[in-house]
Amino acid sequence: MRKIIYLGILASLLFCSCSLRFLNGKNKTYQPLPFTKQIRNPEKIVEAYDFLKSKTEYDAFVAIKDDSILVQWGEVDLPIMTHSARKSIISVLYGIAIDKGIVRLNQTLDELGVDDKKAPLTALEKTCTIRDLLMSRSGIYLEASGETKEMKALRPQRGMHKPGEFYYYNNWGFNVLGTILEKQAKMSIGQMMEEWLVKPLGMEKFRANHVTYKQPSFSEHEQYIIYMTAADLGRIGLLILHEGKWRGKQIVSSQWIKESTAAYSAVKDNEPMDHYGYLWLIDQDDKTIWASGWGGQFMIIDSRNHLVVVSRNDTGRSLMQQGLFMWKGKQGLRKHHQLLYHLMIDAQ
Repeated sequence: MRKIIYLGILASLLFCSCSLRFLNGKNKTYQPLPFTKQIRNPEKIVEAYDFLKSKTEYDAFVAIKDDSILVQWGEVDLPIMTHSARKSIISVLYGIAIDKGIVRLNQTLDELGVDDKKAPLTALEKTCTIRDLLMSRSGIYLEASGETKEMKALRPQRGMHKPGEFYYYNNWGFNVLGTILEKQAKMSIGQMMEEWLVKPLGMEKFRANHVTYKQPSFSEHEQYIIYMTAADLGRIGLLILHEGKWRGKQIVSSQWIKESTAAYSAVKDNEPMDHYGYLWLIDQDDKTIWASGWGGQFMIIDSRNHLVVVSRNDTGRSLMQQGLFMWKGKQGLRKHHQLLYHLMIDAQ
C-alpha cells in the first residue's frame, strides 16, 4: 500500500512540475498548413514511419515541402525543450530587432551597458560587439548556465583571445544575447516571439510563458530556455527557407537570412555541420542549414530541395523529468535525423 501511495505522489509531482503553462489549446492566430497531395515515392514515407517507430528515440517528426506537410509523426504538438536550438530562434529575433532599429550589429557591450556583476568584464572584453556574440567569437570566457562538460573543458583561459578573433561555442555569450535583446526591446523573449513570430507565422501552440529562465549563482546573466513544438519549429524553418517571407509578407529581411546563415567559422567534430553562422550551423557540402540541440533536437533547412525536416526528442518540461531523462533517457541521434532527411528527399 505504501508503495502505491508513493508512486501516486511521485506521478502527481511529475505532472504538476510540468506546469499548466504547457496545457494551452491552439492559438487564436493559428493557421494550419495543408498536407502534400502528391508524393512521387510514397514507399519512402512508409520506410520513414517504420524507421521512426523501430530505430529512433524521437517523439516527433515533421517534414515540410514548400508550404505543405509531407510527413507528420508522433507528438508534433507537444512543447519540447529546444536546448541549443534556442540559439537559432534568437538569431531570427535579432534580425527582426535590427530591421526595427532596436539594436545594431556593431554595438559593443560597453555602449550597451552590459557587464557581469559576478565576474566584472575587462575594458578589452567590453569591446565585444553583438556581431561577435552572434558568431560565438566574444573573447569572453566565463562560466555560464547551460554549459556541458565538453564546453567547460574546451573553454579558453580568460584573456587568451581578443573579441572577434577566435571561435568558441560559448554559453556566456549566448545567454548575454538574451539579456541584450530583452533590455533593448523592453520585452521578454517570449513576448517578442509571440508578437514577431507566433502571430505572423500562425503558430499553433507557442505562448510567451513557454520561455523559462535559469539564474546561476556565478553569472548575472540568466539562461533562457525555450519550449516549442516540432510543428511550430518547422514554421521557423520555412521562414528561413523563404528568405524571411511568410505567405508573401516580409517578416525578417532577406539580407539578414543571407548574412546570418553564411559560414564564418569552421567547426570540428560536429559532422555533417562544418561551419558556424550567426547562431546557425552550416553543412557546406550539402548546402543545408541546421538548428541543433542536446538530446535530439534537429532541424535541417534545404533550399535546393525546398525542404524543412524536424526531429524532436522529449527531454522533459521540469527539473524532475529532465533529471530522469539524464539518468535513464536516450538521446535522438543526428545520424538518424540525416537518414530521415534523405528519405524525405527521395520521397518527393
